[in-house]
Amino acid sequence: MNDQTSSTARIEDDTPPSPKRKKVRAKYAPKACVSCRRSKLKCSGENPCSRCVDGNRRCFYSEDQTAAEALQNLSRPTPVQPPINLNGNGNGVQRRSILPRNESMERRASDASLGGISMEARMARIEGMMEALIQERGGSGVSTRGSMEREDMAGDGFQSDAAFHAPMETFSANLASVRQQLGFMQEMPTYTETRSRPSVSAASPSGNTESLSSVRVGLRCLAFPSPADFQKYIDFFFADINLCLPCVNEAEFRARSEKMLISRIIHNSDISFLALNYIIFACSDVLVDTAPSSVNGKPAGWKWFQTADELVGKRKFCGRGDLSLIQFLVYEAFYLIHADKPNAAYNVIGLACRLCFQFGLHQQSCWGNCSPYAVHVRQLIFWTVYFTDRRIALSCGRPYGIRDLDIDVEQPSWIYDKELYPDQPLPEPNVSRSSNMYLTCMVSWAKLAGDVWDQVFAPGAARRGVDGENAAVLDARIKHWTEAVLPTIPLLPTDQPPEVRHLRQHVLVHTRLNHLRLLLRRRTMVRLKYDGSTGRLCGDLAIDIVQRIKAHTPEAKAPSSFRFHMTASLGSAILILATLLVRDLASIGLQDKQSAYADSFRDGVSILHDIAIYLQAARRVADDLKDIVHVVTAVLSQQQGQDGVITQNVIPLNIDDLFPYSTLDFAQQGGWGEYHGSLGMAGWNGTGGTGAAGGMDNQMTNLDSWDFELQPHSGGHGVPWI
Repeated sequence: MNDQTSSTARIEDDTPPSPKRKKVRAKYAPKACVSCRRSKLKCSGENPCSRCVDGNRRCFYSEDQTAAEALQNLSRPTPVQPPINLNGNGNGVQRRSILPRNESMERRASDASLGGISMEARMARIEGMMEALIQERGGSGVSTRGSMEREDMAGDGFQSDAAFHAPMETFSANLASVRQQLGFMQEMPTYTETRSRPSVSAASPSGNTESLSSVRVGLRCLAFPSPADFQKYIDFFFADINLCLPCVNEAEFRARSEKMLISRIIHNSDISFLALNYIIFACSDVLVDTAPSSVNGKPAGWKWFQTADELVGKRKFCGRGDLSLIQFLVYEAFYLIHADKPNAAYNVIGLACRLCFQFGLHQQSCWGNCSPYAVHVRQLIFWTVYFTDRRIALSCGRPYGIRDLDIDVEQPSWIYDKELYPDQPLPEPNVSRSSNMYLTCMVSWAKLAGDVWDQVFAPGAARRGVDGENAAVLDARIKHWTEAVLPTIPLLPTDQPPEVRHLRQHVLVHTRLNHLRLLLRRRTMVRLKYDGSTGRLCGDLAIDIVQRIKAHTPEAKAPSSFRFHMTASLGSAILILATLLVRDLASIGLQDKQSAYADSFRDGVSILHDIAIYLQAARRVADDLKDIVHVVTAVLSQQQGQDGVITQNVIPLNIDDLFPYSTLDFAQQGGWGEYHGSLGMAGWNGTGGTGAAGGMDNQMTNLDSWDFELQPHSGGHGVPWI
């Protein structure tokens, strides 16, 4: 029956057309696909068109003919190669075809049906098609969580990444001119090379060879840790860093990150939160770093830091963001502290202080209809900024950013963060597990630190000429708080054995209070003009610091933020002990303490050298102290052979110049790259710059980039971070 029908159809086709019959004209197609346009044939305009269906070809429509042809060429199947033995290309496997295993491919929507969209959207669609083709050729799929799932290589072969270089370069070259004409931003660099420094993922016992993933921000594709590495970064952050800067709720952070990373396409409202993720990666990497850095080397986590800083851009100056922007600035300052970049850290935390005023975090009565959870988080963020600002400002010898008179915010309850959820009522206080007790101690310390600056170190206080009296009053206040108030705060739990976190926070609070008391008398001690009572008090405080740090000596090898605090505390204690050991203690009635000072000095130097094996900041502090340590070591060696007698030939005449940190403001210590310029002359102090006008443009170009911060600084000393 089919044959008969076919014959009849052929007879009708052969019959001459009737004079009355009109020829049916094909529907007009306003746009032709790439294949038909190139072949100069009429296109049906469908998606896919009839000619591409008959020829089993991919059908593309595009405004940009050149870019579309590059896509058309890339979509052609790779010829299947015959089996190759191991002596051929070295892998012995068959090349992969562009077509998926099910031999079907989803047709993409045509640009012809979207005539109203902008050119920027069209370019984004073309890039999306390009990435999809590359993923199909690479044989990798993306799960709903954005993880790169590798297919079994032994199943149906493996296609080398080198096969995609030429099409990708052609595609990028064709789009470059269009991007420039439209004024599009260039893509940010993707950091896919192997990191030379240890990171959280590399230091993890489980190890992971999974490659970096990526996220898309507008037209930019940014490197992002794989799901497994991302989990390690976040676990380390909440187990270590957030305990000392408790301004991020773990439940909310994890839920928001999971929601953001499902599509891997970041919306503008999540830019600051994405930057917070990147700065967390940077902070984690700099804390686990164990590699010695060269003079011009970049700190660990520097690439994550740069990506985070570029993402935020002018938001931190204009205040366009949410609370994530302030959280980001807190941890950016934290990273710069550990990267030993004092100027940048001071300016960044200053921006965070100003955003607190701009967002109204300093005045709780203006928070409106905030939920109890939102009120608690705002309290955490504000008070974390408050004490971090005081810590950085006093370390750098600069004024702080938030005055106590401008604050009307209650301190947060002692809630355990892991029991706190955004959509649930506030949990009951958990005294034995909350980190907010440490925050309470640091807020009190910060208030005392502000008084120390105002009454002793501020330029106006120095003009009043009552330095000694003010120092004695403040020392009495700090001592009273340490002996009367601090014991009422249960930093060490009474109902269970203390964890490592409890012990570290307990040491942090006590050593910082001791450090504050030593700071009041540092200028007197390094001038070697102290009396017996001042020397005895400072010596006892320094011994106490060394003994508390000595109990944690095994932690010098453990990646944590506590190693940095050990370094700063030991640097202060070693300096004070050195001022005591280069004098004849019998003249001020301290000869009975000489052996205790000597033992603590040796212990402190030994622990500092142990930490310096693993921490760059400790190497810098040890280098700052090396001259005075060499003199004190020679003095102690001579005393052992001469019954404690010191001869003047061991102590150099310029002993006063060998003490580091003699001034509070590190900029006065020299060699930190200050810029000096006037009219036609310019030069760089400590960086070997030029004085000619021709070299000024190059210097200013370097100053605009973070690379300038990485230049070596000759002479002077670093910052004795508190």
